[in-house]
Amino acid sequence: MKTWDWFLTNNNYQKPKIKQKGTWDKGIDYEITYKTFQNDLKKLKNKKILYKKDLKKYAYLIVFLTQLRNGCRIWEAIVSIINFCLNHNTIDWANPTVLIRTQKRSDGTTREIILPKCIKKEDIEKVRPIFLDIVKEFENAKTIEEKQKIREKIVKRLNAWLYKNYNKLNSHSLRYAYITYLSKKGIPAQILAKITKHKNINYIEHYTQSKLAKEILKNIGDVDD
Repeated sequence: MKTWDWFLTNNNYQKPKIKQKGTWDKGIDYEITYKTFQNDLKKLKNKKILYKKDLKKYAYLIVFLTQLRNGCRIWEAIVSIINFCLNHNTIDWANPTVLIRTQKRSDGTTREIILPKCIKKEDIEKVRPIFLDIVKEFENAKTIEEKQKIREKIVKRLNAWLYKNYNKLNSHSLRYAYITYLSKKGIPAQILAKITKHKNINYIEHYTQSKLAKEILKNIGDVDD
């Protein structure tokens, strides 16, 4: 299997400082969001793709469904789809998974990315040209700085599309929607950290406990007449 992996972990990489307004965690519902993306993807599957904007929507929905389903970062989702595209003839489509390096980890940690069941081989083949163009763009870049800018541009483009088309949603909310979803099902923080590859389990514990505390405060305490 071919593995495409650019710059997920590099100690020399200086992440640009971006001022974020409000919180990245919008508290979105995992199941509602999954079904919304899935239904929109289904509509595209049932129509003939004639316009570039429809193909772009097709590709972006595949990325965001994959991010949501795995609780991964947006760049990890993009890299995983690129690898599905590169290996579309050798992937086990009965159990489609790829192994990628984990972003923001300098220890070479890898994680398995599972393709959502609603995404099939034919879907990957339809959007394959878009993701192969990303690979070519990186191949044509001559310096690390150029590759950094390409990556930042791609992530910014997808985030802007998501924000515009899905009620000001940001991609990192998808990651934490999955964490919240699993937490409500009783998955321990230690296992959640293993799945999402958080290096610091304290962060997961703080996040899930804060969510639980809010739910308890909201729903437990009123006494009916």
